[in-house]
Formats: sequence, structure tokens, C-alpha cells
Amino acid sequence: MKRKNIVNMSMKNNTKKTFLLAMIFASAMNCNVFANNFNDINNIKEKKYIEKFADKGFIKGYEDGTFKPNNTITRAEISQILSNFKINLKFEDIDFKDNKGWFEKAVDKAVENGFLNGYKDGTFKPNNKITRFEMIKITSMLVRNNNYDKVQLPYADANNIPSWVLNDVNNLYASKVIDFYPNNKISGNEYVTRAEAVTMLSKALEVNGWDMNKTMQNVKTNKTNPLPTPTTLPKGIIGYLTVQGTNIKDFPVKDARDNSEMLTVMKNSVGHFAQTPIYNGNVGLSAHNRDYKIDFRQLKNVKVGDLVTYRTNFGTRTYKVIVKTNIKETDFSYLENTQDNRITMITCIENKPTERLVVQATQI
Repeated sequence: MKRKNIVNMSMKNNTKKTFLLAMIFASAMNCNVFANNFNDINNIKEKKYIEKFADKGFIKGYEDGTFKPNNTITRAEISQILSNFKINLKFEDIDFKDNKGWFEKAVDKAVENGFLNGYKDGTFKPNNKITRFEMIKITSMLVRNNNYDKVQLPYADANNIPSWVLNDVNNLYASKVIDFYPNNKISGNEYVTRAEAVTMLSKALEVNGWDMNKTMQNVKTNKTNPLPTPTTLPKGIIGYLTVQGTNIKDFPVKDARDNSEMLTVMKNSVGHFAQTPIYNGNVGLSAHNRDYKIDFRQLKNVKVGDLVTYRTNFGTRTYKVIVKTNIKETDFSYLENTQDNRITMITCIENKPTERLVVQATQI
């Protein structure tokens, strides 16, 4: 009996400790410690964004005067921050079975405003950590850049960005909310730190001039008229090409890793030079100039100013032809990467075995 009482007391003590820790954390998110008291951000590059964000009252530090910039951030914590924006929209109304705790009202508000969604099993998973892609998706709700589909992403892993967040990455990059990352990779599945999450939100609000009415309007626009999600193409096809003034209409494009594979690919599709980007940058394509159903025989009819459309898993772009010329078969200069988005089409020239026809178009 005595042992039972000890166990019960232990359980009660543990329950009290758990409750106390939750209360301490909640108070850490809401305590009156502002940026000028943060004693652990002086040597980090995000300092000015964290300070500005805190000065606006959107986040506060811990009771020991720290911000803990390198800590990861959870769905509950980001909901608490977003609730401080005082955005009063209501797109969703969901009752999560695991939304019980200090974060309940904040989660409800974040979901109502369209920043976050629940899971199919009816849970919110408040303690799940936020990945960089998820943080980009959330932050993209705050801004709207009409040039989102015209930017060239600089990341070495840009072609691996999933379709559900690609245009949000474009939107934030066009808005200068995100830029370069270590090793030139966005690495979107990594967890974001508190410093990175707050910096991203701070930069987005800075784009809006810290005007919460404008911010709320952007949220409303992005929810009711969201950026398009690229559609998935059939396996093996990376895009469809259409060229004005020719029979090239939705010609399938397939990747070719080397010259040998290019010859095989071009028997039934347009070939993509693997050393060139798939979507962002200068996309290099090639096809035979005759004898195949899918070929570039009519490329010779193209005129400067004609339009080219390229539809891919990453989106659809329209280009205008700026160059049409003959080059030597050994000239690969037109396939070099560029600072803008281009598409370069190359094919043989009948009775001129040492020359090639090149047509190059830039995005409009």
C-alpha cells in the first residue's frame, strides 16, 4: 500500500512537472523580453531581422533573456507567432483531436487564416518540426510577386523542388525574401531554425512595408487565388514543346544523359541536353530535322519574334525567339547557362553536315 502511494505521488509530481514545463514554454513565447535584451543573437547574420520582428511585438524571448536562434521550431510555435499578426480571416474551421494545450487558440487562428492545415487523420501534430519547404509555403502567403514565374532559381537542387511548393519558392525568391543557402542548395527538407523562420517572416513583412492591412490582403489573395501548382507529367517526359509557326505542338521532351542516349531519345521525342537546366536557366533541346514524326524539320520556318511555349512539371513558360542562325557543329556556346530563362533548340541542316541550325528564345 505504501509503495502504491509512492507511485501515485510520483505520477502526480510528473504530471505537475509536465504542466509546469508547458506553462514555462508558453510564457517564454509571450514574456516581456524584447530584442534589445536578447543576449545570444549579437553574432548572427539574422540579428537585425529578429530585432525588428521583436520590436513590432510579433515575438518575444525566453525568461533568461535569450532567443535561442539555433533551436528548431514546431507547428505549435509557428502558430503562436502567426497569431500575433492579428489577421482575422476565416477560411477553415477544423477541430483537431490533438489540439489541446497552450497553443490551442493560436493553432485555431493559424488554420482559420489558411497558413496551416491539418492531416487526413484529423490531427494537427503540434509538436512536429517545420521544414524549410513548409516554412516557405507559410511565408509565401504573406507576399504576392507577379514575376514569380519569371525568376531563375540559383539553387543546384532547384530541379528537385516538389511541385506543391515550387511556385512558393519562386514567389519568395522574386520578392527577395529568400536568396542563397549553404552549398548553393535550398535543401528544403531540412528543419528551419527559429532564426531562419523569424527572418523569413520579417523579410516578407518588410516587403509589405510592415503594413498589416496589405499583408492581410495578400493572405486573402493567395488563399482565394492561389499560385498554380504544376501538374504531373507522364513518366519519362520532362516537358512539352510548342513553337509558333511550325507543326511543333506539344512535342514530348525527354532527358538524354549523353550523345548516345540523345540519338535514342530523338527517335520518338525531342531530346534534352542533360548538361543544361530542365526549367530554370537556359534549357537546351535537340531533335532530328527530318524522317521522324517528332522532329525539328519546320524549325527553319521560325521567325524572330515568334513565341515558344514549354510546359513542364515545374510550370509553363512562354518565350520569344531572339536568335535564328547557323552555327558550326562543334559550337556549343549557345547552350551555356544564362542569367535569364531561355530555351535553345538545335537541329541539323540538310546538305550541310558540318553546320547546325540554332533557334534561341528568352522568356517574356
